[in-house]
Amino acid sequence: MLTAVSLLMLIPVLALAINIGQLYYAQRDLEKQATLAALSAVQISSGCVGGTGLPATMAAITAEVTSVIAANSVDGANSVQGLLTGINGSPAIELGRIESSTGRRIFVPLTAGNAAISAVRINLSRPQPVPFINLYGGGGMLYASATAQQAAVGSFSIGTGLLSLNGGLVNGLLGGLLCAPGDVPCQNSITSLNVANGFTGLVNTSVSLGQLGVAVGLSVADLSNPLVLGAHTPLLSNVLDGLVGALSGTANSAVIATLQGLANAASNPNEVPLGQLLGTVNGLGGDAPIINLFDLLIALGQATVADGGVTPIALPIDLNVPGVAKIKTFLKVLEPPQLGIGRAGQAEAKTAQVRLQVRIEGGSLINILRTTLNTVLGPVFFLLGGTVNVLPEGLNLGIDAIVAGGTATLAQLQCPRSGINGGKPIAKIDASTATARIEAGTFSGSADAAPALSERASLPVVFLRLLGGGLDVGLGFTTIGVGAEPARSLAPITDFTAIGIVTPGIPLIYRADGVPPAAAVTANPQTISAPTTVSLNLNLTSKPSGSGLGALLTGLLSGILNAVLGVLNPLLSFVNGLTTSLIDPLLSLLGIKVGTATVTMNSVQIGQPILVNTCLPGTVNCQ
Repeated sequence: MLTAVSLLMLIPVLALAINIGQLYYAQRDLEKQATLAALSAVQISSGCVGGTGLPATMAAITAEVTSVIAANSVDGANSVQGLLTGINGSPAIELGRIESSTGRRIFVPLTAGNAAISAVRINLSRPQPVPFINLYGGGGMLYASATAQQAAVGSFSIGTGLLSLNGGLVNGLLGGLLCAPGDVPCQNSITSLNVANGFTGLVNTSVSLGQLGVAVGLSVADLSNPLVLGAHTPLLSNVLDGLVGALSGTANSAVIATLQGLANAASNPNEVPLGQLLGTVNGLGGDAPIINLFDLLIALGQATVADGGVTPIALPIDLNVPGVAKIKTFLKVLEPPQLGIGRAGQAEAKTAQVRLQVRIEGGSLINILRTTLNTVLGPVFFLLGGTVNVLPEGLNLGIDAIVAGGTATLAQLQCPRSGINGGKPIAKIDASTATARIEAGTFSGSADAAPALSERASLPVVFLRLLGGGLDVGLGFTTIGVGAEPARSLAPITDFTAIGIVTPGIPLIYRADGVPPAAAVTANPQTISAPTTVSLNLNLTSKPSGSGLGALLTGLLSGILNAVLGVLNPLLSFVNGLTTSLIDPLLSLLGIKVGTATVTMNSVQIGQPILVNTCLPGTVNCQ
């Protein structure tokens, strides 16, 4: 009797054990499907599966999730679509990024196409299985969620490459960008550093994202957060000091000494708008190199003075023609450059958009012209009743070069695959060159005030009147060309070297071969050029008017022009060579070459797909 009673009492216990086992295995199966679906979907969303290297569409991700769940389901009674019903108002498939909050990693949903997407969350639900022995009721629901992350991002830049630079231009440009307006001691300090001598060292020093983060007082995770990045605007001088500390121990002592000298001298009171300079930094690790130190210094300086082009900065560059003309150069940064960091199809690098102003004040030439013409032609014209007028009272010539920056876009990023390119990534970049518009004419007032140009593009300098006729001798600009190149696809970049070893959960960084100081390799760096470049010519022109000049005026013309040319030749020579002596070198220092673009791939980082968490959306600390 006791045995029979005991067996009878064990029946509900056995039923409970069987039912619990059913629930356990059903829940484990649901969690397994969510995990596998998330790990597979994040590889699709990152572009690491499929062969294109492009981030997939939501339709492709949904198809992958459906396929994985169907292949791994052990409960045929539940259809795939029946599982994809979401949890607590969250959809079954979510795209987003991972952020840190109170020591936990949480998933932040983003809309499809957002550049910051680097994670996928899968939310599955299903009814509880029918109990083996239904003694306790049923009808509840099972839930499982899995969040996976993978970063497949590249870092690249667009600029003009290494050039042979004039030391005065290097020091003058850095003085204009790093010093407060009119701060002569600061500019003198930078000139005394002779930065041009250390230019190669600055260019050959790579700066990683982590080092830049240290310099600006942010973590790499914060640099990847657009809200934090946009709100953090440190002073330029503090960033330079931070770079000294961040690079100490990795850069050589000469580079550190030059950088420390620039940091000590810098008096630019402006803040660095990091959000404009870096754009969207999506998932790149701290050890990944992103730019060389010289280009970073120029970019930081440009970013601080970019204010819509309202206020020009005077560049302390001495290009005056003694006794002939006073020449002033000004720079307006219309839009700062941007470093290219992020996913394929979304990462973009840009050079700055600038207005370079040259103001030539040649008023002293007027007196020289008067003296020369009066000496050479005055007696003759007096006897013949003619007059010589030297116009205007001030000889003011101005040239504006308005340059739209070049652009490079990471078009494709193929993740490493066995048997393809030796297991290394392949990157493809599209690029377009900078274009320029040249405006030339006269201006009123002093060149020191960076005055705007008038509408005239030519200027009369001498007017002769004789025997009822007249002759204008003037200066005019001719042969103004504009460099232009539409966007084109560059050759695939295939030469990379892995940094570190493969470790589960740790992103592997591939440094692109060919980045200075290493020798260039095939396709890195690579340059595209347009068929035309900006050129300027200042010519002397003559135009007779009226009647009665006859053979006399024709005979005197040669002497008149020779006399005028003798005075204006230094100015003509300067303007004729302005493109090669000032405009092109200055633009090159700013990372701009009109009609030419040099693109450098710096690094690629491919993260392992990892499971971040399995908490349910809508619960505490999960969101």
